[in-house]
Amino acid sequence: MIFYVIMCVSGGDVSAGEYQTRSGKSLIIKESHPLGQSLSDIHLRSSGFEFELNENIINSDPIQAVHVADLDGNGFDEFYIVTVSSGSGSYGNIVAFASNKDKSLSSIHFPEIEGDEEIFHGYMGHDTFRLSAHRLIRTFPIYVSVDKNAAPNGGLRNVLYGLFKGEASWQLRIIDTGDET
Repeated sequence: MIFYVIMCVSGGDVSAGEYQTRSGKSLIIKESHPLGQSLSDIHLRSSGFEFELNENIINSDPIQAVHVADLDGNGFDEFYIVTVSSGSGSYGNIVAFASNKDKSLSSIHFPEIEGDEEIFHGYMGHDTFRLSAHRLIRTFPIYVSVDKNAAPNGGLRNVLYGLFKGEASWQLRIIDTGDET
């Protein structure tokens, strides 16, 4: 599996980048901060697809990184945009798009953490995301009840997501977890 990790660093008023699949299709991302640095407006435009994407995401958390990978192994790369909130929690999120056989892009649903209390017990943000072996891996420190925000004592938790085609959309689903001490 080949995947690319491209870091976007906000500088000035706009972050921009063109991210390309192995087949030469592109997603052009422009990020601006009209209300300061804590929230972003993200403009997404595809290039090279039969049906182009042109989408605006208003008042989003800022972009931390962009990954281009084929997590489901179908031969068509997806785009994974990692956003992280400003402030002490640094809560992470994924905005993602799957290629529909290089004809168009469709949103990939990324599940909310509220739905799984057991997996996210002790969660207080500080997420990092990486790709490995056809998986999106979310890592975060585990907080015990007496911990302060800057000093977690419960180790780290890895949550592994796989990409699946759903009935009406693409979905990232939790397929495994593991704790590190």
